[in-house]
Order: sequence, then structure tokens, then C-alpha cells
Amino acid sequence: MSTRILPVGFYREQDQPPISGSSSLSTSSNDKNSASTTKRFNTYRPYENDQLQFASNGSNTSSSSSSSSSSSLPPKKEIFINQTRTQQTPPANSNTTISIPIKTATNYSPPVESLTIEQNLFNMVRFDVVKSNFCDYYQLGDFVRSGGFSDIHEGVRLSDNKPVVVKFIPKEKTKNWLMICQKKYPAEILLHKAVHEIQGIIHVFDYFENAQHWILVMERLRNCQDLFDFLEAKDRGRLSEATARKFFQQLVQINLAMIRKGVVHRDLKSENILVDLDTESLVLIDFGASAIYKCPTSHYSDFHGTKQYKSPEYILKKRYAGVPSTVWTLGVLLYDMVCGSLPFESEEEITGYKLVLRPHLSPELKNLIQRCLAPNPDRRPSLESLLEHIWLKG
Repeated sequence: MSTRILPVGFYREQDQPPISGSSSLSTSSNDKNSASTTKRFNTYRPYENDQLQFASNGSNTSSSSSSSSSSSLPPKKEIFINQTRTQQTPPANSNTTISIPIKTATNYSPPVESLTIEQNLFNMVRFDVVKSNFCDYYQLGDFVRSGGFSDIHEGVRLSDNKPVVVKFIPKEKTKNWLMICQKKYPAEILLHKAVHEIQGIIHVFDYFENAQHWILVMERLRNCQDLFDFLEAKDRGRLSEATARKFFQQLVQINLAMIRKGVVHRDLKSENILVDLDTESLVLIDFGASAIYKCPTSHYSDFHGTKQYKSPEYILKKRYAGVPSTVWTLGVLLYDMVCGSLPFESEEEITGYKLVLRPHLSPELKNLIQRCLAPNPDRRPSLESLLEHIWLKG
């Protein structure tokens, strides 16, 4: 098929060789601290017990991960529609509590949908006529807040008076674009729409384009607050292990479903997670930093999130893979939920791995946090392995 998607902007260095623990890093001769930090990262000490605890239902099976397909990656800046993916078979369930080797996030590729993300994006827009007459469909309401590169308003859909959220995305400030069918779209809009039917992701109703902005229209939840405010209102800013377990499981499931559809969020933080106060269901918002996920060996070289959520591999090598960095961020969120604070406040603490686990945490929870926040990305569990951890089975 001749049609292709041309990523413009953040994806330009996505297809690079995987991080190697032995690869050399360029550090200035007078930067001894940076060099020693790099050495700590590349010569990490393995845990004494290199096993994760799991509880499952069914017969015992090996958890050895399948290697990703060795087919060559597409040329840089070109993602072809007919690109294929390697299917993986999830492990069977088991009745007993067992210890098995972890499936690491770096070398394990989750099962993906039959259509690739490129095919889905092409199908989304091939017959699309982008509307410009926003006011014919919606009434703009009160201003809510300004984000880093956008403005958020309330609104109402005129056809049925349904409350909506309206996000104005300035063209001049947008850096992350996708070129499809000879038209340039903000990656945020298309990648969000590609996964918006997943349970736990805010739904997209519409999008429009005018001379200065792209306008994204989304559902508005009735009774919710973001996870940051939800935690602030709790005793000492932390949740019980039972509530944290419920929240963390949802976050893992949402991100696993996104990866299977070929999208990685890349800006997971408590401000981008809504809590439905009636059901305690979580809803993920803000896909401004999202990117196409193709395979475990695809790497990214840009970071646009909060500094406390940076993974050590990005700080040290300015590159990171989608799944291991997602697992790291989930570990940061889990720590925040059960401890009432973030585990790290500076890049030095992240790369120096100054992780302090509170004494009130259960041993199983401590184990899970340590695994998610493993300094080396090769040591972190896959998203599917997280769901089998004994703490989440409690």
C-alpha cells in the first residue's frame, strides 16, 4: 500500500537500537558525578532473589518471554501502513502461589490488535472531512484552566445538551504531529481517539480545526477530581493498601490495553488521572505527550512530563523504551498513593536510587514497588507480569 503515515516532531529518533547495559555514554571529563552515576546504572547489582511472586488460577506454566520479531524497522520518519506485529500468547492461570522468573518490560511484547496502529489511524481519517464550524455543534462554557500548551473550557453539545470538555490546542505551540493522507494532524488528537474506547480513558466526541487552533471535544464526568487532589484530601495524603490496589490494577490494565493498540501515554501523573467519586473508577486524560508504540526496541528521545517521574535511563542516556518507562512511572504513582509523597525529588535521587520504603507497607507491596522502580529498565516487570503479582491478587 502506497499510503503512509509520516510522524512529524517527537518521533524523529524513535527507531534506534535498544539500550545496552555495556554501551558507552558520553560524559565530560570534568563531570565525575555524572560518570559515577552512569557506572552505577550500567553495573547494577541484581536482587538476591531474582524471582517475582505470583498467584494465579489453572496449571503452572513457564513465564519465559518471547523475543520480539527480528524484522527490520521502517525507515526513520516513515511508518508504513502494512507493517506487521508479532502475536504473543499470554500465560495460563494457576491455582497455587508460585515463584517464576519475571517477564521483563524490555523484551516482552504484549499481544496486539489484528490491525496495527498505523492502519487504524489511516482508517480513522481516510474519509474524514475535518469540521471548522464548532459553534454549530457546541456552546462554549466557562474557562476551566490553562495547561502547558492548551486551554480547557466547559461546554454543552447543542443536539442534546450533554456537558462536554473543550480543549483548544494552539497550532503554533504544537510540536507533535502526524502526517496522514497528505494532511497534518496533532498526534494528541488522533492517538487519543485511537484508544478512547478503552475503559478508563476519557471519551472523544469530536474535533475541529480553525485558523489558529485544533479543538478537541471530550466527555465531562459529573462527580470527579484528579488523583492529586483525591490524595491531598486523604489522611496524611495516602491510601489504604486495599484502595491503592484497586487503583493500581486499573492503571496497569488501562496502559496494557493502550500498548496493545499501539499507543503509549508518556505523561502518567496524578494530575492526569481522574477519580470517579461515585465508583472509584480511574479515567486517564491528556494525551499531549502520547506516541506511537511499535515494538520493544523502539526508543524515544524526548520527555515532556514532570521531572519527579523521569526514569533513570532517560536522565543518563536521553533515551527510553515505552513499556519499561511506563512501569517506572506506575511505580512512582504507587509509591505516592501508599506513602503520601513521591519517591524522588531530584534527578540525583533518581539516578542514585535513594528509595526509602515506609515501614507500614506490607512485604508484598514493598517487593512490587522495588520491581517497578528497578534502576535498570531490563529488570522491570512487563505490564502483564504486574497483574500477576501476589500483592494485586490479595
